[in-house]
Amino acid sequence: NNMKSPLLECGSDVYPEDVLPGEEGGWTPKLGTGKRRQFGLVLGTSAAVAVVVLFQHWSWLSQQHRSWVSQDTGLRGADLGTAQLWQTARGTDDRLTMMPKIHFKPDFDFSGPSVDISSVQQQTIAGFGGAFTQAAAEVFKNLTGLQQESILEDYFGPGGLGYTLGRVPINSCDFSSKSYSFDDFNGDYALEHFDDSVSEDQVALLPLLKAARATLAKNGQQLQLLATPWSPPSWMKNNGQMDHSSRPCLKGEAERKTWAAYMSRWVAAYEAHGIPIWAVTVQNEPEANSVWEACLMTPEEEASFLVKHLGPRLRQDHPDLQIFLYDHNKDRLQTWAETILGNPEAAKFADGLAYHWYTGDHFPSLQAVREAFPGTTLLASEATYEKRRWQPKTTIQTGDWTFGEGYAHDIIGDLNSGSVGWIDWNLLLDQHGGPNHAGNDCDAAVVADLDTGHVYKHPQFFYIGHFAKFFTPGSRSLKIDVRSSRSYVGPPRGYGTCTGDDGLEASAVSRQDGKIALVVLNCDDATVDFKLRHGKRAFLAQVPAHGIQSYVFQDTSNEH
Repeated sequence: NNMKSPLLECGSDVYPEDVLPGEEGGWTPKLGTGKRRQFGLVLGTSAAVAVVVLFQHWSWLSQQHRSWVSQDTGLRGADLGTAQLWQTARGTDDRLTMMPKIHFKPDFDFSGPSVDISSVQQQTIAGFGGAFTQAAAEVFKNLTGLQQESILEDYFGPGGLGYTLGRVPINSCDFSSKSYSFDDFNGDYALEHFDDSVSEDQVALLPLLKAARATLAKNGQQLQLLATPWSPPSWMKNNGQMDHSSRPCLKGEAERKTWAAYMSRWVAAYEAHGIPIWAVTVQNEPEANSVWEACLMTPEEEASFLVKHLGPRLRQDHPDLQIFLYDHNKDRLQTWAETILGNPEAAKFADGLAYHWYTGDHFPSLQAVREAFPGTTLLASEATYEKRRWQPKTTIQTGDWTFGEGYAHDIIGDLNSGSVGWIDWNLLLDQHGGPNHAGNDCDAAVVADLDTGHVYKHPQFFYIGHFAKFFTPGSRSLKIDVRSSRSYVGPPRGYGTCTGDDGLEASAVSRQDGKIALVVLNCDDATVDFKLRHGKRAFLAQVPAHGIQSYVFQDTSNEH
């Protein structure tokens, strides 16, 4: 499947004449146009084939509807509502494609997998998004105006994915063309030489952030930015360089105090450019001595830095700014939470815990933290795949389908375990998986081939979209039960792994508009028939092999 965007390639209209607006901001193909488009995407399937596929889907559902056995004859004949369905599936042209509506019926017996949606509300959803790195900004800057407009609309516009979260580095990170800070004057403890103009970020990063904020503002929404430091300026560190880290990272209390003041100054500098910061993390991956920018900290060191310096300084200068701890892999989240949140002096400055996915699922760790510290916000702050993990025959045009599946598997597990959102790594990268000064090239949901001028959406874009587009900010996660379906049992797997062993996976939210949104995921090689039950009503549905679906329907839990 060629996921190349013709809008980005040849400058056609944002929403061409051969598509019609659909519900929830979706886009449905006109019949007879010879092409099928979704989010500015040419998928190359004739209208006749599309009709056949939709007719087969409708016919199958009709047959299943006629076979149902009602358990509540009092509901027979009643209008129990419909669910709108969007679908993405491998081996088809479906990419966030609107499908025929499905009608609810009175609940019925079914021996196969079932998804039961309860009315028990859990955490409030903050949203979804991606990282505004210097790499993403430089690639964006090198695109045409029409390409830039399309990316902004597809990520942040009302007809796109609806991203409302973002992550931005404080100073450089590995996905920068070079290491840099905003005060390289050795011993400048008063920060007299701090670059309040943040001139390095003015070149590409700030313009991208401003453009994203403007796109959201047109729909009355705001961008919530999580800011994260990878490394202090080299002169504050024991190893004398931004890359790598000795232990301890910072030289002494004078440097720790200055580093806290530096972070506060950076927040103020961004706000002066019209870019408000929603939250900060104390340190990116504090347990990793990376070959790129790093600063090692133990849980005890982070707690001390928070209590003595960073917490008081940020509460004084930016009282509404949230502070997230940890920002590293899930396997150690519980240990860090118990150490820092178990310290009353540190806990009073902590609003939440951020985490990454690079050690695998570890969903029980999230659940344990949620139960032990119910007032603490959990946020998935980084996930990506290294480009070296591409399967054979993967190309820049197609991307790797399993990457989308792995993202969705992790999002479902995280949301069901208490996360308020999920932030992808780079919003945009070039054909090499960069720019990156450390050589750890990665894939991204959107990739631009700057040599040919083409821009491609990879499977991750559509899989994230099934959540971001329908699990709107302010929604409440719903307790959900998937029955009569296998789930993975075995040794830990590599991050972002989803196979048929995971069975049918699902997550649901109750939205502020009175509707319920549900996502179901199937990483198996076979189609899965399942029953969706909500209260006393249900319907039988079918999710394709290697497919993902989003259902949206009115919440009638108080009506029956």
